[in-house]
Amino acid sequence: MSDPRKRILSAAVQVFGRKGFKAATVREICHAARVNLAALNYYFGNKQALYRTVVTDLLENVFERYPVDMGMGSDGPPEERLKLFIRAMLHRLLAPGGLSGYGSESRLLARELADPSPVLDTLVQDHIRPQAAVLVDIMAELLGPDAAQDRIMRCAFSIMGQCFYYGYAWPIATRLFPMDLGAPDTIEALADHIAAFSLNGLRAYP
Repeated sequence: MSDPRKRILSAAVQVFGRKGFKAATVREICHAARVNLAALNYYFGNKQALYRTVVTDLLENVFERYPVDMGMGSDGPPEERLKLFIRAMLHRLLAPGGLSGYGSESRLLARELADPSPVLDTLVQDHIRPQAAVLVDIMAELLGPDAAQDRIMRCAFSIMGQCFYYGYAWPIATRLFPMDLGAPDTIEALADHIAAFSLNGLRAYP
């Protein structure tokens, strides 16, 4: 890889994934990328800007690969849109190259969740909030016009929580019940289950 910028990004994913934002140093990243500090400053300015670029690229790539409607459009009934949202979220987490697992990208995001960096607010505002807003709109439609906002949000978080369990507690899940969480058939089965479980729960919710 001859492009210095690409080498810096690749090295940064590895170093940030191993050590997290706070403990990683630009010296380590430059050494791994085989560039000098001037090159890193030229392309990115500083460590925080480099980290923001790394995480933003990671999120944008996975959101583009698995859009919230899975490429099916967003004009269907809320039940169908909910299934598509869940399927997209599980693919982002579990599919090869997704956001969970033992890869450097996965470790980087896990560290960000456990020990937030100064860029988390920007990431949430620019990338996570628009995705969550889609689910909130679906919940509002399913729960009806009289549903309070806090009730809508709790239901949305309950659905996201089911998906995140498989994404970040998969070492426990696969020991309790052996399964290949990255297999397409498994992801589809989990998406169908979470959608059916959630829709039935919503119908029974007083």
